[in-house]
Amino acid sequence: MASILIIESHPILRDALRQFLFPEHQTLTRDRWAGPGDLQRHDLVIVDRETVEEGGRTVEALRALQRLKVPSVWLHQGPAPPFKPGRLTETLAKPVEGPALESAVRSLLEDAPAPRKRARRRPDEIPVDEPADGGGIIELTDVVEEGDPGEPDDPS
Repeated sequence: MASILIIESHPILRDALRQFLFPEHQTLTRDRWAGPGDLQRHDLVIVDRETVEEGGRTVEALRALQRLKVPSVWLHQGPAPPFKPGRLTETLAKPVEGPALESAVRSLLEDAPAPRKRARRRPDEIPVDEPADGGGIIELTDVVEEGDPGEPDDPS
């Protein structure tokens, strides 16, 4: 599951994009470009070029995305924006078609730079997603003892 930031000023399109990406991806939506601080927490950003241009911040947004190496999908009307082709940027013409968006998101997430290395764990630590008992199925009867919960246990 990837974390995707959607920057779109039109509420209907913003909601449609969010719903299209759910439940495969976690999304956060914004109605304007807030600055590079938001980008570090996301695996991909979908940007409506007209939304960013309204604030006159297209160059700032593009530079921040490139500097932080955050993949982005740029939505546009008319001819494609003159971005340098690269593996971190895709452009899609509006109206956005589902298969084209899905393909762009998938290819950018697959080609995205590897996440920063996390701190090493000690050899005796067991990862949370790796059960200590080998991953066997726990039967409900193994957890719950028989007997009526309203009556005290019979010691005999």
